[in-house]
Amino acid sequence: MINGIIKLFYSEVVKTKIKNLPSSEYQLRDECKDIQNITLKIDSIFFKGLKFIFGLFILIFAFNIKIILGIEVLLLELAYIVYKRNLEIQVKEQIENIKNSIEVTSVNLLDERGKSGINVLISLLIVGVLSGFNYILVLSFLAVFLFTIKHICSNIK
Repeated sequence: MINGIIKLFYSEVVKTKIKNLPSSEYQLRDECKDIQNITLKIDSIFFKGLKFIFGLFILIFAFNIKIILGIEVLLLELAYIVYKRNLEIQVKEQIENIKNSIEVTSVNLLDERGKSGINVLISLLIVGVLSGFNYILVLSFLAVFLFTIKHICSNIK
């Protein structure tokens, strides 16, 4: 019985204390925010460096296998970098539009034609690896690559 009374008293005191707490969100101290920003920057730089080293490793490995494979992988990596930068710009614009509550229609950089072009590029790359990269395959790869990049760049404007 005494335990029940103490429990009831304790729960009422806790409920009163919780009701008296401020309902707004708690703010981190400025030092904690600075440390958090520094760690986020370090993580970002670390992962960008890791991606760069991984891409460089793949490129060196491709050049060691065959020069033509290395050139094709280099072109694919450059296309990926261009696509990634354009995507980052588009995402930042969309975030700004959402913040400002402005509705702007977005242009898809990669429509079905662009996706099929990239699929053909990957298929030609695989067939090239399996067949030894004859000149017809390399010329086909370059033609599809140029037309795909042209199509993606025309969607940007």
